[in-house]
Amino acid sequence: MKAVKSVRGFDRFVPRPFRRFLPRGMSGRLFAIISAIGVVLVVSLGLIVASVSASLLFTETRTLLDSQTQQAANAFDQYIQILDDTVMTASRQSSIQSLMNGNYTEFGSYIVYRDAYAYLKNVHASYDWVNLYVVVEGRDYIMSSTPADVTGRFRSKSVADRNWFRTLERETGTTTFLFDFIPPVSTTEEQLAFALKVRNLYSWETIGYIVASIDKSVLQELLKGTGFENGGFMLILDESGRVMYDSNPGLSSTAVAPDQLARLLDDGASVGGDLGHDYYLSSTRSLKTGWRIYTFIDKQAARSRIARFQLVTTFVVALAILILILAARFTARAYTRPINELIDFIHTVEKNEFAEQIDLESPDEVGDLVRSFNGMIASVRKNQVLRKRAEIGALEKQINPHFLFNTFESIKALALQDDREGVVSMIERLSDMFRYTTNRQGSTWTAMSEEVAHVGNYLAIQKVRFGRRMTVRFQIDDEVLDCLTPRFILQPIVENAISHGLERQKGGFRLDIEGTIVDGDVVLSVTDNGIGIPAQELARLRTWISGPTGPVREGEPGIGLKNIQERLVLSFGVGYGLVVDSRPGEGTRIRIRLPVLHREEESP
Repeated sequence: MKAVKSVRGFDRFVPRPFRRFLPRGMSGRLFAIISAIGVVLVVSLGLIVASVSASLLFTETRTLLDSQTQQAANAFDQYIQILDDTVMTASRQSSIQSLMNGNYTEFGSYIVYRDAYAYLKNVHASYDWVNLYVVVEGRDYIMSSTPADVTGRFRSKSVADRNWFRTLERETGTTTFLFDFIPPVSTTEEQLAFALKVRNLYSWETIGYIVASIDKSVLQELLKGTGFENGGFMLILDESGRVMYDSNPGLSSTAVAPDQLARLLDDGASVGGDLGHDYYLSSTRSLKTGWRIYTFIDKQAARSRIARFQLVTTFVVALAILILILAARFTARAYTRPINELIDFIHTVEKNEFAEQIDLESPDEVGDLVRSFNGMIASVRKNQVLRKRAEIGALEKQINPHFLFNTFESIKALALQDDREGVVSMIERLSDMFRYTTNRQGSTWTAMSEEVAHVGNYLAIQKVRFGRRMTVRFQIDDEVLDCLTPRFILQPIVENAISHGLERQKGGFRLDIEGTIVDGDVVLSVTDNGIGIPAQELARLRTWISGPTGPVREGEPGIGLKNIQERLVLSFGVGYGLVVDSRPGEGTRIRIRLPVLHREEESP
């Protein structure tokens, strides 16, 4: 015997030690292999992205710190420029010049003081964070835009003993930056100020000072929106290294000493403080003052950004893995679905007796297999249809002997009553029934109007027998009458309703035959008000009618209904056929669904 060549599947791509971990089945193995390869690729890509992003984020943090430091320096220079402009403008104001020079009469002093004070208030109104002071040496008087700081005899109030005042007296230049200016009365907090020494043009003696100041808290605005606003700080040092401004004294004192700044700046290094934090350092110079501006940002903030980014990366990787697994599952099922459907169909083919084909299109080898299998099913099904047609042909040529006996008895009764017209009518209707049954054309299809006429003949004969006990109502749409139908799908149902409903019921019997088009299909219904069917018998009848096709044994209940169901399923497929509804004591309704067909669409 010739050996059969073995065919190996996906496991040939997997190393031998790992094959025992592969799931059973083609779909499971394909899913496992795709998932494993995809997970390795996604995780590797995630690790690379996380590593590169960490380096880029550190670099970006340094670059951003340098940029924000320069922005802070520019904003600081703008503040200084405003103070400079304020002082210089004030020195040229006529009322202030008169106030400082004292060149006014006793009567005109009120106007000079009024106009000078009004000017100071206007300046403060324009820049509410700027306070303006005019110190008049000769009169021992300070005028201020802040009413609380307007002071007379300021020397007796120790104003002249303050560091900033002594600095102004020592300075030989015209302008001076002050980092320790304290207003005369309103506060004891140091302010940043720009002072102008005013001299007499003739004697060159100092006659006073014009000072514009801002609270150091205003400089906190320089930190807003920067990386060193939270977890960092800013220092401003003058040329001699004195701290002119410290945004966070508590933090800066533990992080770095002022005498270390020059070395740190030269090294460009990070700073390690007593708090155990490392800081990035950036520095720039104020163009207006020449002071150095140092900014520090905690490395932990950058690490937090990296941690957040890595967390997002981890989430994205996890989401990508999940999507990959779902895609792998979908792909595996998509590729193996035709085979699984074919297997399932083969498993159920014995139950369904090749009642339907696999509705599957595939351009590969699986598609060839499905098409071949469908061809085999079509051949088998054709043989089934031929066999069923032979069975139906035999049934068509038979008329229930009991019906014939009752019909002839009715004709006899009419003859005895000398009702010639009734006898003629009965014979004509019986003749039409025989003609319809004979089916000389050999076609299994007929117009719905002919099928309804055949049922009408049958009911007319039965009407003679039962008389007023039976009422019949036809309500069939004209468009339904024009459709094609398999022969003998109504008469067996009507006959079944009379034999199981009328003959077993006392009193009047009503039969409604309706036909309409619903959702593109022809729906016929036969409804009676008979004794109905008990629930258990109804369930057995439904199971019997919708069960597998095959030879029908004589004596089975619902044999006519079973035949109609099989004919409709074999002709039109699943979804068409009979639906039986019944309630004991209320009656029974049987609905028939078949497609809309016309003469040119007649099924073979």
